[in-house]
Amino acid sequence: MSSRVWHWAADVVSLWIVERRSPRDAIAAMPLLREATQEERAAVVRTTAQAIGRMRRLEFVLAGARGLVDWSAFDRALALVLGAAVDGEELSADNATRLLASTGHELDFQRLRDAEALVGAGASATERFARLHSVPDWFAELAPAQFGDAADAVCKALAGAAPRTLRTNLLRVPSRELLATELTKEGVTTRAARFAATALHVEGDTDLFATAAFRRGAFEQQDEASQLVVAVTAPPPGGKVLDLCAGNGGKSLALAAALRGRGLVMATDVHEGRLRVLAVRSRRAGTDNLQMCALLDGAWPSAVATFAANADRILVDAPCSGTGSWRRRPEARWTIDRAALAQMATTQESLLLRAAAALKPGARLVYATCSLLASENELRIAALCAAHPELELVRITEILGKEVARPIADATGTFLSLRPDVHGCDGFFAAVLRRRRDG
Repeated sequence: MSSRVWHWAADVVSLWIVERRSPRDAIAAMPLLREATQEERAAVVRTTAQAIGRMRRLEFVLAGARGLVDWSAFDRALALVLGAAVDGEELSADNATRLLASTGHELDFQRLRDAEALVGAGASATERFARLHSVPDWFAELAPAQFGDAADAVCKALAGAAPRTLRTNLLRVPSRELLATELTKEGVTTRAARFAATALHVEGDTDLFATAAFRRGAFEQQDEASQLVVAVTAPPPGGKVLDLCAGNGGKSLALAAALRGRGLVMATDVHEGRLRVLAVRSRRAGTDNLQMCALLDGAWPSAVATFAANADRILVDAPCSGTGSWRRRPEARWTIDRAALAQMATTQESLLLRAAAALKPGARLVYATCSLLASENELRIAALCAAHPELELVRITEILGKEVARPIADATGTFLSLRPDVHGCDGFFAAVLRRRRDG
C-alpha cells in the first residue's frame, strides 16, 4: 500500500482528535480522497477505524502510560494509523518506523508484538482489560461481570472489521439469490447470511454504489442484526407500523418492503436531516407506503399520536450506548461515559413509557438497541413490565418458530440476543411486548 494511504488516514484521525468529527463525515469531505482508488479508499476506512478503535492500547504500548499527548494532532494520528497497520499486519514495523520519521519522532513498533504482556505490567485487572482491549474504564468494569469467560472474545470481536452486508429489497428483486446473481455479473462476490433471509455478505472492497443494482434500488446496506429486528417486528399483512426513532430509516425501508407495498409505515425522528436522507432512499427503493414526520423538540404532532393509537406495531429502536456496533463506529467507545449512559437510560424509559401508553389492545411494542448491556436491554424491559402489567412478553420463538429463533434468541427463547463473537453480526437486542386485549 502506498504511503499516501497512511497519510490520508492520519488526516481523518487528526480531524477526529481535534474536532471529534466522525470518520465517515471526514472521509466524505476530503477532496484528496477523490483521486484514491477503490482499494486505497477501503484501506483508509479500515485503518482509520482500527486506529481510533485501538488507540488506548496502541498509545500505551508504543509510548507508555502518558501516551502521545505532547505530539501534534497529525503526528499523533499518523503514529496511531501506522501502529494499527502494523497491528493488522498490513505494514512491517520497519516501514512504520521509516514513515514516522517524517514527523521527527521515533517509536518502537516492534513492541506491538508483546502488547499482551506490556499492558498488564503493574496494572489492576480492570486497567489491564481496558488497555488490552482498548475500551473505556466503565466498560472494562462491566464486561467481565456480564460476559464472564466470554468477555475477551466479545472485545476481540468488537475490535475486528464489521462485515459489509446488504438487505435484498424485495420490492425490486424477488429473492436474495437473484440479487446475488445480478451482483455477480457486476463483479461483486456475495454469500448468503446465516440468519436473515434477505441478507447477503459482500466479499472484497468493490464499490457497491457504482453498481446498476444499487441505482435501481435492488439493495440497501444494512447489518444482518438490524434486518433481524425487522423480522421479529413481523408487521401483519396490510398493517400499520410506527418506527419511532427511525434515524436514516434502514428499518423503515425494510418494514415497508416486508409489507410488500401494502399497509403503512410512519418513520419519525427528532432530526429532520435524517428524514431527508430517508426520502431519497425511499424513492430509489420504490416504497410508496412510507410516511415521514419530524418530532420537533421531541413532541408528537397530532398525526403521529393518531397513527400510534391505531398502529399494529410500534418500534422503539432506542438511542443507546451502541456497544454492539463499536467495530462499525469505533469512535463511539470514546464518546460515551457513565453520565451519557445515565442520560440514555432516562431517554429509553421515556420512549418506552410513551409508546406503551399509546399501544392499542392486541398491538405490539418492539424495543430494540444495538447495545450489549443488560442495563439497556433486559433490565429496561423488566422495569417496563413492572410499570405496565397490561403488557405481556411475546417470545421470539413464537414469532419466528423454534428452529429459526433458537440460534439468535436468548436461552429462554424470549429475546433477540445477538453478539458479534457468536453470530458475526452487530450486537443487538430486541424484545416484543403485546398489550393484552383485556388489559
